[in-house]
Amino acid sequence: MPVKDVTEVGVGDPVVVVDEQYREHVGLVTCVHGAFSDSYVPCINVVFVSKDPDKRDPYGAQVERLSSLQHRSQGPSQMPRPGRYWINV
Repeated sequence: MPVKDVTEVGVGDPVVVVDEQYREHVGLVTCVHGAFSDSYVPCINVVFVSKDPDKRDPYGAQVERLSSLQHRSQGPSQMPRPGRYWINV
């Protein structure tokens, strides 16, 4: 069964990340775990600028990382909104 609504991404590409609190961030891909195919979307690692006001220092907003994020189309029930997933920008 072909995967819908997924465009292949690589290191340095922007993606939308949904974190555990269902907040959306624009992130950059830092690693792709495997190869894209018609029926498989690999997990990715991302980095993004924190929106948490407590995560600021003299350099500005801190960066956060999430690893092994599944695409929304690959999770349980296509992840309607459980958090910790990515989608294309």
